[in-house]
Amino acid sequence: MTHPNAQPVLQFVWLEVADLTRSQAFYGETLALPVSESGAGFIVVDLGESALYLAAGQPRPASMYLAIAVPDIDLLYQQLLEQGLDVLSPVDEGWARYLELNDPDGYRLLLLTPAEETG
Repeated sequence: MTHPNAQPVLQFVWLEVADLTRSQAFYGETLALPVSESGAGFIVVDLGESALYLAAGQPRPASMYLAIAVPDIDLLYQQLLEQGLDVLSPVDEGWARYLELNDPDGYRLLLLTPAEETG
């Protein structure tokens, strides 16, 4: 039975990708996100309390927009530049520093480092 005060948690997001090997390299190597599992026709990117499943199939990126928090957006930005990606420098809007990027299948990503809370 679910605790009456329990908050919902996003368990996972499932995205179909055209080339699983290319997507694994992009998320696991280019973005340096932890790939925790791979199976027949899919991989799992560990996002803390949730996961991103990338499965072989037909991409449908039209309305998909994913925000993924990373420990250091400035470090990731430098790594992306070193890998030859054409990406704009991070934007600071107070609540977070972020950059936008499309993955190889056209899914829109907002990669961000949240502002540290003071209090």
